[in-house]
Amino acid sequence: MKIFYDNVSKEYKYPLSKNDVTYLRNIVEQDIWERIRHVRFGCNTKTTQEGRIVQKGRFYDIRINFCLNGSRTLILSEQKEYLNNISKFGGRIELSERFVYWKEDDAKRYGIFLLLHEIGHIKYCESRLGGKMQGKTTNAEEQYCDNFAFEGLKKL
Repeated sequence: MKIFYDNVSKEYKYPLSKNDVTYLRNIVEQDIWERIRHVRFGCNTKTTQEGRIVQKGRFYDIRINFCLNGSRTLILSEQKEYLNNISKFGGRIELSERFVYWKEDDAKRYGIFLLLHEIGHIKYCESRLGGKMQGKTTNAEEQYCDNFAFEGLKKL
């Protein structure tokens, strides 16, 4: 697996290091881990997606769109589930400012959650969809991926 970081200006930082990502190998099944071709971290403020997965034949590319500007990130959605997850991880939501304020450790845990959630999509695809991703995900798949990510966090 290759890990990439988009170049960002010096006021931005990514909460997960390459070592943090590599450590997850200890809690993700080997056959799933080996299917991940790339993990790319980016900082796109013009999207509402924090994570995305693309299938490339037998392999998968993961994109995580989560970086801090100082100690804050933009609020990407006002959906209740999104805001609840941020609160669960210690993000302080300021709707009037359109920002979430993070402590460094909380942002790292949330970043790990996002990555594990995307890995959960791979596991779901491989175990329930015959290894072929479908276009739009279902609520059942999203719940499966959240559960996979929360279970993974417990193992850290």
